[in-house]
Amino acid sequence: MQPNGKELCDLLIVFDNHIIIFSDKDCKYGTSGNAQVDWRRWYKKAIQKSAEQLVGAKSWIIRCPDRIAIDAKCSKALPLKIEITPETKFHLVAIAHGASEECKKYFSGGDGGLCINSRIIGKMHTDEKCEPFYIGKVLDIPDNFIHVFDDASYANVLSELDTIQDFLMYLDARQELLLTKEVLAESENDILAHHMKGVIKGNPYILHEMCKKYSGIYFEGGMLEDMRRSHEYLDWRKTVEKSYFWDELLQKTFFFIENGLSVMTTSPTIQEQSQLFKRMAREDRAHRYCLAEGFLSFLSEVGSDQRGTRILYHADEPDICYVLLLLPRKAHTQDEDYRNVRRKMLRDYCTIIKADYPEFSHIIGVAHEVAESVYSSEDFVYLDASEWSAEQQIDALQLKKEYKEMHLLAERHLFQKTFFAENKKMKGRDRNKPCPCGSGKKFKHCCGRS
Repeated sequence: MQPNGKELCDLLIVFDNHIIIFSDKDCKYGTSGNAQVDWRRWYKKAIQKSAEQLVGAKSWIIRCPDRIAIDAKCSKALPLKIEITPETKFHLVAIAHGASEECKKYFSGGDGGLCINSRIIGKMHTDEKCEPFYIGKVLDIPDNFIHVFDDASYANVLSELDTIQDFLMYLDARQELLLTKEVLAESENDILAHHMKGVIKGNPYILHEMCKKYSGIYFEGGMLEDMRRSHEYLDWRKTVEKSYFWDELLQKTFFFIENGLSVMTTSPTIQEQSQLFKRMAREDRAHRYCLAEGFLSFLSEVGSDQRGTRILYHADEPDICYVLLLLPRKAHTQDEDYRNVRRKMLRDYCTIIKADYPEFSHIIGVAHEVAESVYSSEDFVYLDASEWSAEQQIDALQLKKEYKEMHLLAERHLFQKTFFAENKKMKGRDRNKPCPCGSGKKFKHCCGRS
């Protein structure tokens, strides 16, 4: 809400230097019998009005980032501080409902999604030569690019790309694709399917690579349904189920902070804790799987009376690591005493890790009881070690020495794990067998092509 009580947008997401603004409009599609007239009327109400709202909201946030409320009376200010910098990037998203059934009738089938043609720009959507159910660039202003998702695609996009990092990567790739290339797609779902095939194979940049290789791209219909039936997709979905442990960990902890119930945080507010959870939430689905796998396997390995630590890091992000601490709770120990000791140990371990591995600039500590504990709680520590002085290094090495003398620090062993298995190799007559990617085509006509 703006101070005058006017609705700013339907949903506002502020994450790091990204601001995503949503406008959601459900407009009944006309049935006058004139396809172009009905299309123009619906487009103006469902998409053009959303574009106006999105551009207006962006302008207001740039001019008055501190004058946004979350209630109609404008009595509750937005709990997050929005800082507009040269690095701030806006993403404008219009969700347009109401055209799906008429779209299916018009094309005698399909998934009901609007066709995409990047050569259609601005007023071409509604001029005398307009083509019903075709969407291109809503505005002829690259800085105000509008992403349009419809009834057939918005739920698929948000369910397949259900982390902020995955969603932002798709928006960036989609924007580059439609702004720089001639694109024709039978539905948004087909672009999404192509992107997801890349994600499953460990290449979330596949749309960016297509932009470098081709001047024009056509996405044929039905690709999403085919992909979801493939063994490759089903296996990938089964594999990443474990990653949702990381989501649950974040959601549970953030619930306590948001409602003022987190007694063990030094600064229990959304704004002050945002740096910690921003780091944890920026992990994409593949990375969350790796973190969850590392955490849960560690939990299962440590005995009920054992203490242990594990360091997790990913080769794609060499400057950040996670430190896991499992500490058994002694009988009759008060919760506050136990949590204070555990939190101090977690902070100390993070400091020692920085001394041992100077390449880490951001260290996140997560502490938990051992698996067989009656109680379950988590503590978090974020060490911003991007600036590390010689004095801090000396203190960290002294702390490490003390922990070794108290037998609280053992030698560490390095284990490596690859998330995406290498593609299967097929030679000779095996090239006539079905492709392992699940496309249904022979290997020699699919991934086995030169």
